[in-house]
Amino acid sequence: MMYYLALAVIIFTAMRLITAASNLVFRQWLHGSTPSAEPKVSILIPARNEEQNIRQILESIMRQSYQNWEAIVYDDLSEDQTARIVSRLAAKDDRIRLVRSQGLPDGWRGKNHACHQLAREATGTYLLYLDADVIAGKPLLKDAVSHLQNHKLDLLSIFPYQIMKNFGEKITVPLMHWVLVSLLPLILTKNTTIPSLSAANGQFMLFKGDTYRRFRFHEKMKNYATEDIVIARYMKHKGLRTHTLLSRHQVKCRMYRSFREAVQGFSRTMIAFFGGHSLLTLAYALVTTFGVIPVWASLGASAAAMYLAATLLIRILVSIAGKQNVFLNFVTAPVQQVVFLIIAIKAIYNKTRKKTIWKGRLVEN
Repeated sequence: MMYYLALAVIIFTAMRLITAASNLVFRQWLHGSTPSAEPKVSILIPARNEEQNIRQILESIMRQSYQNWEAIVYDDLSEDQTARIVSRLAAKDDRIRLVRSQGLPDGWRGKNHACHQLAREATGTYLLYLDADVIAGKPLLKDAVSHLQNHKLDLLSIFPYQIMKNFGEKITVPLMHWVLVSLLPLILTKNTTIPSLSAANGQFMLFKGDTYRRFRFHEKMKNYATEDIVIARYMKHKGLRTHTLLSRHQVKCRMYRSFREAVQGFSRTMIAFFGGHSLLTLAYALVTTFGVIPVWASLGASAAAMYLAATLLIRILVSIAGKQNVFLNFVTAPVQQVVFLIIAIKAIYNKTRKKTIWKGRLVEN
């Protein structure tokens, strides 16, 4: 029995290694290019208590080389200076608008309702949803619109380059890329119609406007906590064209500012990446953390050493793909692995509780 378990662990690890390598070989980053035309892009930003971030995202949008845009910020009942900051910037650039929430209706999650309301206000040919903690590099709109046009996509989603400043962030935030880049060949998010081979990141979702207005995705997914992933899979099911990429610094984000905040945030969304299956999430965490044990017990120390080398090589390949610090991810790999197990357990616990706190709201899982 132990032998077959060890064999399964080795095969699974080999598949992850091949997947991580494929994302490098096929260069799954957003590349620089020039669009054939510059139709209007509606940049839609849901914001709740974002006074730390909202100025930098709007100022980064104002610096875009692509000029045909409008930026609409939905103030979701913020209790800080978010609305005031947006109003001041709107007075300087009339392409910026502020929309204020009239309250959250029953049956909706806050962000989904904000995104739905933003789409109703948008006038652009393309709709770009950005989280308020994102920073847009100068060529972002040009490169993203060009990619959408060239590949005739209905949705382009990008995982931003992650800014990490303190140690707590550095042992948690890389886990997002570690899961994604080692499990999903990103080229297949464009070249297949299989819903399970899809992913999206709500930090950056660029929709073809006609497609979005036809399906009204956030209204359909109004009560999903991880609406970005669900929308991507729904689009695949409908035969729509999507592609998910990594960023080469065109878009950056500091997702979390502490270890505790990162654990809380990732545990809220982790299970959704595994299709909503708690057991699958736990199995992945246990295999990646303790897989060396059956390999060593059945095949010996040499096989265990080769297995550990393969897992570290996965970390290196993922770090290169995500433009992260390769050396730091290499030396902190054991710590990151333990942290991932903690996040997985917390995610399962949150699901059994059915409730968690996010952005100051009690949210049902």
